[in-house]
Amino acid sequence: MFLFLTGVITSHAQTPQVLAGPMNGYSEYSEVLIWVQTSCARQLKNKYKKSNETVWLEKQIALDGECKAQNTKIVLSNLSFGSTYEYQIILNNKYPFKADYPFLFKTKSLWEWRTPAPDFKFLFGSCLYVNDSAYDRPGKPYGQGTSILNAMANTPVDFMIWLGDNTYLREPDYASESGIDYRYQHTRSEKNLQAFLAKTHHYATWDDHDYGDNDGNESFNLKTHTRKTFLDYWGNKNFGENNEGVYSHFRFSDAAFFLLDDRSFRTESDINEKNYSKTQLGKNQLNWLKNNLKHSRAPFKFVCAGGQVLNKYTDKESFNLYQKERAELLQFIVDEKISGVVFISGDRHHTEMITDSSFVNELGYAFIDITSSPLSSGVSNVLETEEANNPQRIPGTLVVENNYCSIIITGAKKGQRQMDITCYNKEGKVLWLHQVQEKSLKAKNK
Repeated sequence: MFLFLTGVITSHAQTPQVLAGPMNGYSEYSEVLIWVQTSCARQLKNKYKKSNETVWLEKQIALDGECKAQNTKIVLSNLSFGSTYEYQIILNNKYPFKADYPFLFKTKSLWEWRTPAPDFKFLFGSCLYVNDSAYDRPGKPYGQGTSILNAMANTPVDFMIWLGDNTYLREPDYASESGIDYRYQHTRSEKNLQAFLAKTHHYATWDDHDYGDNDGNESFNLKTHTRKTFLDYWGNKNFGENNEGVYSHFRFSDAAFFLLDDRSFRTESDINEKNYSKTQLGKNQLNWLKNNLKHSRAPFKFVCAGGQVLNKYTDKESFNLYQKERAELLQFIVDEKISGVVFISGDRHHTEMITDSSFVNELGYAFIDITSSPLSSGVSNVLETEEANNPQRIPGTLVVENNYCSIIITGAKKGQRQMDITCYNKEGKVLWLHQVQEKSLKAKNK
């Protein structure tokens, strides 16, 4: 199987093919990124047009023709604001890639100084495990099937945020660069994933399983290669700083999104921080986050992390094992009176909303942390632990089954926007809905 995916192609060696994708990466006002993985192709052509027009535009990229998995990012520019486009992928100028779902992308609307902020909706989730019997642990498969991706593809949204563990490196994988390459390709080529990749835009950060070994930290010896591989497979507009880390920032409508990297600069979580200096984000990334939060004028500021931020009642990997760094971040938000901060997290293999009202008197609002997990991996045993009755949990939000979440932000008037948070099961059935008003996230004046 390894040779089939990443090495020698035999009977169809000279026939170009799409192995995975296309996937829509970032979207801007007049520019988008399209990702696609091919094999045996000498040329890739992207034809695209506005959905209400007949004239096709095109962009061609020369490839080396090697019969191995090759990732290509196509940046399309000079597009129209606020428009939906359909597109085609054609290999070697004669092999169009066809599927039973549409290839669509959208550009952002130029609304600033013109109209109220557009309503929008996005999905988020974590922990996508695709079974692979030769590599999986003995016994019952850990992966619960990927049909949830079909429900997600059928949920109309503007974009998806992947919160980490977007693939699961197994022991043979994170032992070598070729193993890392294999696992990323194996997950990305999952059949049920393809329609979802092509129908919406995607942004991602990572956690331990797509970074390296379980609970991995900055000492993981192949982290340079996993960073390279992560960049090869995802279409964020930027990744980290100074060729380190994968943290990134983007805006959509009246919201700002900060995707954190909780692995590249992480001190080992088992070190006792009472005796030693300890960090999960690292000094540079923490300063980057502080500066961006203070600079942003967005009424909704989503801080997205692989692990939980606010939970004080867990001994699992989270900011609760880095309490000094968490305290510094939260106190900064309080001192600077920053409105609209909402945390989004993954990892835990259950979904819940956690709140922290410790700073209400100083800040003016309670923090919330929305954890969404897992998409297709096994679920947690949280009901059998002391966390079962976590007093920070918003009642009715605990989900211990495969699921995903969405947030829709609506409202015609500034200051009166509303955030609807919804959790769905793997069939797309609503499990719970929680509403948060923009005005309830307003900080006190200094």
